[in-house]
Amino acid sequence: MTRQRKLRILFYASVWLLGIGLADASAFQLQQRPAEDYIKLMDRPDRVVKVDEVIAKLQLKPGDIVADVGSGSGTFSIPMAKAIAPNGILYAVDIDQKMLDYVAERAKKEGVTNLRTVLGEYDDPKMPVKDVDVAFFHRTLHMIEHRQTYVTSTAKYLKPDGRIVVIDRNRVDSGESWMWLEQSDVDTWMAAISFYPAEKFSVFDDRYFVSYQRPYGKSVLLKKREARRD
Repeated sequence: MTRQRKLRILFYASVWLLGIGLADASAFQLQQRPAEDYIKLMDRPDRVVKVDEVIAKLQLKPGDIVADVGSGSGTFSIPMAKAIAPNGILYAVDIDQKMLDYVAERAKKEGVTNLRTVLGEYDDPKMPVKDVDVAFFHRTLHMIEHRQTYVTSTAKYLKPDGRIVVIDRNRVDSGESWMWLEQSDVDTWMAAISFYPAEKFSVFDDRYFVSYQRPYGKSVLLKKREARRD
């Protein structure tokens, strides 16, 4: 066998193996459990923690427009909707219609009338409005394959002073290092769309909780809060 033929075989073998690796990685990242399984996992007592504290830190008020991106079983969607009632709107965004149906039914049972479900796409939350005050990602961003693309898409739905809030976990703090996101990486993706850490909250011991805003948006938000205090 000639040297040229050996090199050609090695090249195609490498391409084939790489293709399998990429396909497997993509399938793994995008793997979607049945809604019933997700609901059981998301409603575990050890996962549903400090909801009221998180909402208090966000200082949501009646009339706000909030998007719970990756709303899952509605752990945050329902109490957030209550916090911004009666004239605020909570958009529960998910890529699984069965999950959205579950949240809608849960909201109905609890008498929550200001919650709207949104069937998003893998690279775009597809929200129906462009005046969102807060886009909230609770342990969601690490499950998204194209993170930079997704946060870029999200930003177009926000008000000029709108916030993107991320709660996630550094890899170093978990044995499941493949799954989580370093805050420094999130900072980089946000900086690419001119969003920067505006507030950091020490609510959790095992994860970061950061509110990102455009620089001029932060000053507007501070003025609004000062006005509310007066």
